[in-house]
Amino acid sequence: MPLRPIAVFIAVFLFGCGRPDSDSIRMTGWIASPVEENLTRTFIDTFEQRHPGLPVRYEPITANYMDKLLLMLATGTAPDVVMIEAFWIPLLVEYDVLLPLDDFLARDPGFFPDDFEPMLLDAFRSKGSLYGLPKDYSTLALYYNPEMFAVAGLAGVPKTWDEFAEYARRLTRDTDGDGSVDQYGYSHAEDLEYSLPFVWQNRGDYIDAQGRIAFDDPAFAEALSFLQRMKTDGIAVMPSDVGAAWSMDAFGRRRVAMAISGLWAANFLNETYASTPYRAALLPVGKQAASVAFVAGYAIPKRTRNPDRAWLLLRYLTGREGGRIWVKSDVGLPARRSVARESAIEADPLKRVFLQSLDHARIWQFRVNQRVLDETQSALQAIFLTGADVQSTLDDLKRRVDWGSAVKFSRISSFRQGLPDQSAGSGLALAQRVPGRTARHDKPAGQPVCTARAAQRVPGRIARHESRSQGWFRPESHPCALDAGIPCRHDDLTKNGIPERGGRLQADAQRYELQNRPEASR
Repeated sequence: MPLRPIAVFIAVFLFGCGRPDSDSIRMTGWIASPVEENLTRTFIDTFEQRHPGLPVRYEPITANYMDKLLLMLATGTAPDVVMIEAFWIPLLVEYDVLLPLDDFLARDPGFFPDDFEPMLLDAFRSKGSLYGLPKDYSTLALYYNPEMFAVAGLAGVPKTWDEFAEYARRLTRDTDGDGSVDQYGYSHAEDLEYSLPFVWQNRGDYIDAQGRIAFDDPAFAEALSFLQRMKTDGIAVMPSDVGAAWSMDAFGRRRVAMAISGLWAANFLNETYASTPYRAALLPVGKQAASVAFVAGYAIPKRTRNPDRAWLLLRYLTGREGGRIWVKSDVGLPARRSVARESAIEADPLKRVFLQSLDHARIWQFRVNQRVLDETQSALQAIFLTGADVQSTLDDLKRRVDWGSAVKFSRISSFRQGLPDQSAGSGLALAQRVPGRTARHDKPAGQPVCTARAAQRVPGRIARHESRSQGWFRPESHPCALDAGIPCRHDDLTKNGIPERGGRLQADAQRYELQNRPEASR
């Protein structure tokens, strides 16, 4: 097929029939919750009122956000303004697909970049330039059920690891007297970001000061062993152990008394489990205090045709007026300090906990490829879901990562040429899609390896679905249909939580072609 017809096909597929209005500013983002979706529409309406003649064309991505955004960035078809997590900035700067914003800031003295929390703004810096602006953030904190605490005779909140384990022990109960435990002290998510606070609190690290993987750091193993021991002792569970979709689902169902999550979980609880009481506290402290900060913002693709118009929208989305709108969502705290003061965040008993956590938080951002993260996720699942020995699992993880790092791939060059990266660690190398599974060719031998974010499921369990960038799903809407023992990250979901079928993306040096054939899902 000639290249030009294929390009036309992709444009129609991605953006709908008809040619986008050349005067409009195209914008994309993920669908995280109905509240955030409605606020985005409010943003667009108010921006258009203040800028007559500058319509905004909103093109939300409902699933596989980063895979689709990476493809659009590679092909030069990305919207003029894109929502982005700070986590992805190092990779996108390496790929050279984002526009530096320094010149815009230099020409716009009324924007006041100094008003941003410094560490949040720095999360979008790389190699001396600024490639995005933060809109909001959330740290991790400890959610707890005050009614369960009262029944257990617990007046305060756990301050240390020892207290945390003791509280979990006292909160683990057989509430109906049938001889089986039906309320546990704590639900731990197997994802790396929920274990990292404990690693950092133990003065361990995931990446050391020299940028090297630190799996062999004894402090790393000690932190994971502490968490695994809570599960082995029967005072902590994984969400799937109690038939829950994710930790806050287990919390909302009153199956656990404590869980760790971000501010976004408050909306979930309010809308899904309105009768479940909750409060938040700082994370219990090990050798030092630590939390994780997740930062979301906006950036401008380097190949945009309307950089000046894109800047007008970007400055509004991340300006003071925009911040006042975002703060109403309760999915994150405002990135601007002036907006936080106006909104009296310190006076809010819930939000101030997440604000105070920023003092000892680190940004969720690493300069490692996706393969390393996926291998890490698989190791954590083995530790927490199957009870694998911590130290030997981490030793094996380090061997696998070191082995993979020795193999070289032409990742960046192919991406800059507009080709999806088919090498190890690529978020675009989608391979061998079958119903209920998503695999990638992440190993040099071409073996499909699960992206492993939901882990080894067994029949009858519920798949866990939590993603800041892809939203949450009601647990009753998606019973897990995976085969026993098949790791799977539910990364390819429609808004209803049903795995997409077919749709295998293939590419070579001449063309992009989306295939939707029945055999693609076999």
